[in-house]
Amino acid sequence: MGKVDENRNTTLRKVTIITTGSRGDIQPFVAIGIALKKSGYAVRVLTHPSETHTMILNDFGLEHVPFGIDCDRFMQQDKGARTSMETGDTINFFKCIAELLSNNTLAVCTPFHDELIGEGKHRPDLLIVSYLNRYFGLYAKHVLKIPTIEIKLQHWVFDDPSRAPMGMPTLPLGMHKFIETKLMAPQDYKVFQKLHECIADIMKDRKAITESSIVRLDEFLLYDQWLESLVKHSPLLPLFISQSLLFKDILCPTLPSLSKVKYVGPAIIETTDQMCGFQSFGDESERKIMQEFIDKQKPVYMGWGSMIRKSTHEMVLFAVEALMLSNQRGIILGGMAGLSMQVLKDAVAGNVNSQQIIDYAKENVLFVDKAPHEWLFPQVSLTVHHGGAGTLNATLRAGVPTIVTPIFGDQYDNSHVVQNLGVGVGFELQLQKITANDLSDAINAVLNDSSMATRAKEVGEQVRKECGCRAIVEEVEKFWKENVRTGSFSKEINNWKSATQKMKSANKKKTLRNRIVLGSALAVAIIAFLIKYI
Repeated sequence: MGKVDENRNTTLRKVTIITTGSRGDIQPFVAIGIALKKSGYAVRVLTHPSETHTMILNDFGLEHVPFGIDCDRFMQQDKGARTSMETGDTINFFKCIAELLSNNTLAVCTPFHDELIGEGKHRPDLLIVSYLNRYFGLYAKHVLKIPTIEIKLQHWVFDDPSRAPMGMPTLPLGMHKFIETKLMAPQDYKVFQKLHECIADIMKDRKAITESSIVRLDEFLLYDQWLESLVKHSPLLPLFISQSLLFKDILCPTLPSLSKVKYVGPAIIETTDQMCGFQSFGDESERKIMQEFIDKQKPVYMGWGSMIRKSTHEMVLFAVEALMLSNQRGIILGGMAGLSMQVLKDAVAGNVNSQQIIDYAKENVLFVDKAPHEWLFPQVSLTVHHGGAGTLNATLRAGVPTIVTPIFGDQYDNSHVVQNLGVGVGFELQLQKITANDLSDAINAVLNDSSMATRAKEVGEQVRKECGCRAIVEEVEKFWKENVRTGSFSKEINNWKSATQKMKSANKKKTLRNRIVLGSALAVAIIAFLIKYI
């Protein structure tokens, strides 16, 4: 691949981050980008071209490279995705996401090609990828020879017989492990193949490469290697989990002690930085209004980010009625559902208790569009949310009790963590199935249990000591010093390529041998048939 075939730099200067997902998914990577920038590195971020993503990157002076489609617009406008989220149809929601990715490979492969392959002017010294973008990390490492690490916001294991992760059904005798090996792994590898073909097509269309010089996917990654990495907990890229070490024993009890999976602590945009990001976290006037509301009496915080329950009208009624039933004041984040006082007024139209609900909300509820969690959460009595990784990390750091109402995926894992840490209530029920009475009972249970408040403070003190951003900067510099500058990174690639070719050759011989055996058996059967009947 010409000049991009080898990493000749001995100095780490340029870092590129590839991350996708909702605002909650990319915010920790923004925090990492801020930390890297403060340490003197030039940082570029490939992520969705959505308004919220652009805004938060601009707020902190990080270069934004549009990558993929506008996920916010998709979540709001795609009827299938929105309906499946509102109804809690997890399977259909992930089908919608899979279909979206399948139909938009060009939208992710083209920016990747232009940024890292093309003319190579933006080729980074080091690449950081999120979980959903690990293929690009593997391609960058093995084909482009770019030092690459992976960062995940959560980690899960499927070989714990007592519990399946991500809200999956826990099957007898630990049979849920086959969800990973028989369903997820093959599907992931099919996606890898499609992305690989797309990148090759782009290069051929631009006459940047000939057919004979194309690097095939199976030259650097065989399916057997991919599956083995999952089953044996042996990541193909240096892997860091941006979570507290407290999560490991609860969610990953079967993770080997010598595993290369390393927990570094949550990546958080610090309070002082959040105050500067006025477009993304609100300005001083908004914080003043919240502070005046808080000073009257500590409220309950409610926020579900990009998640939606049933309908906007039903969701706002659910939140306010839970506060009424528990006789609590509350700050409610509008989120993607757009919860507001006007939405509440529209929702109660025709309701026999409409005036009572509106009067209560006017006196006891503050709706906000933006809220800096690091500033707000330590000042509330309790947080209620969907269990997104970022929101949960913020509430644990704040040292206040929490209630998690999950919808899908890792939110169930985070709910399980809250329940097991003893810092609040982690629902097993999906948000769509939780009633206002259920939530009210949970609020009362948490606020009336002093042991939960004490435990939340203890956990908060521990989590605040784990600075994921600082740890990741240190790990990046350590990786560069110990692996790149010493040449072991290049040796690792060569050794991997050699092992892949040997495995590929062995697989061909095995396939040939199986065909010979099968052919011989078939020939014997045919001869026996002929002898008997002819």
